[in-house]
Amino acid sequence: MEERGTLALVYLDLGAEGHVEPVHGWQAYDELLRAFARTLLALRESGQLGPRDVIAAMAVRSDKFLVFMRGGEGTAVDAAAVEGRTRRLRENIVETLPAHLGPGVEPPAFDVGQALMFRDPMLRAERSIHRALDEAMFMSLRQRSREDDQRALGLDAIIGGQQVVTLFQPILDLRTQAVVGQEVFTHGPEGTPYEEAERLFALAERTGRLVELERLARARALASARRVLKSGEKLFLNTSTRALLDVEVAGPGFLKLVEESGLRHEEVVLEITERMAKEERGPYQEALLALKRQGFGIAIDDMGAGYSSLQSLVDLEPDYLKFDISLVRGIDRSSIKKSLLETVVDLSGRIGAQVVAEGIEAEAELTTLREMGVPLGQGRFLSAPAVVPVDAPVAP
Repeated sequence: MEERGTLALVYLDLGAEGHVEPVHGWQAYDELLRAFARTLLALRESGQLGPRDVIAAMAVRSDKFLVFMRGGEGTAVDAAAVEGRTRRLRENIVETLPAHLGPGVEPPAFDVGQALMFRDPMLRAERSIHRALDEAMFMSLRQRSREDDQRALGLDAIIGGQQVVTLFQPILDLRTQAVVGQEVFTHGPEGTPYEEAERLFALAERTGRLVELERLARARALASARRVLKSGEKLFLNTSTRALLDVEVAGPGFLKLVEESGLRHEEVVLEITERMAKEERGPYQEALLALKRQGFGIAIDDMGAGYSSLQSLVDLEPDYLKFDISLVRGIDRSSIKKSLLETVVDLSGRIGAQVVAEGIEAEAELTTLREMGVPLGQGRFLSAPAVVPVDAPVAP
C-alpha cells in the first residue's frame, strides 16, 4: 500500500467452525483448514495469485482466511480490478480445493467478501486494515444472507414436495460378512445444491426448519425400512438433539410411526453424536433412556471425534459405539488411531456395547479392524449406500 497507494483485501469464510468440528470432530476440522491453506498456497505457486500476495488466517485454527492482493509492478488496484480478481480467486479455489481434500470428502461452501484499502497519511495502517476487514466481512454476510434466502425457497420445495432421497447402507459382521443392520441417510434431490446431506441439514438448521426436515426424513426412512430390512436386521436412524425433544419423537407419535412401518421397537437403533452426549445432557438423556426402556437401541455416532467424557457415555447406556470415519481412514498406518480404537473396544466390553467401524474404504483398514477385534463395520469397501425405490418389494 505504501508503494502503490492501494491494496485489495479478500476475506474467505469457510463457515466450518459452527458445524464441522461439533459434527465430525477436531481432526476433520483441522484437515479442512489445512486443505484450504494448501489450496491458497498452490494458487500462489501456480501464478494465479501474485508471488507477493500475502495469505493469512485470522487466528490459530480459524476457518477465516485473508488474502492481501497487490497490483502489478508500477500499477495500483481499483474496485473493478478487485472484483474481477476476487471472482477469479473464488473460481480457482472451487476448481483446486478438491485435489487437496481426502477421498470422498465433499468440498465445503465458503463465503467471500472484498474491500479496497487506500493509503491515508492521517490513518494508521492498522485502522485502514480494520476498516477494510469490516467492509469485506459485511459483504460476505450479505452474500450468505442472499444465498440462504434463495436456498430457503429450494428447501420449501423439498419439504413441501417431500423430495428427499432415502439411502441405506449395510452394517456387516466383519467376521462372517453377514448383514446385521442398515443405516439410513437422507439427501436432497440429485443434481441440486441440496444433494449433499450435510449442506441440506445445515441450511435447515440455519433457517429454523431442522425439526420439520427431520420429521420428513424419519417418516420416509421408516416407510422404506421394510423394503430393505431382512429378518433379524436393525434400522440405524440418525437423530439430532432437537429431534429427541420433538413431541413427534418424545411422544406417542414416533411409536405409532414405527409400529405402522411394521417394525418392532427392538429393530430400531437411534444414532446420536458423541458431541450431543456432553452438552446439556439432562433432558436428552431422559428422552433417550425413556425410548430405551421401550425397547429402542442407542448408538453413539462419531466416537473418538468428539469431546465426551467416558462417564457421559456410560450414563447414556449405549448399545453401539460407532468409531468415527476420520479415525478409520488409514488406521492400518497409524499407531495413534489404533490406540484410540483400542480404548473404544475396551470401553465397549466394559459397558456391554458393540463397536461399529464407519467408513471402511480399503482392504488394509478392514484387516486391521478385524485383527483388533472390531465386530461390526460399514463403508464403501463393503457396500456403498443405495437408494431404495418407494415401490420396491418388501424384503423377506
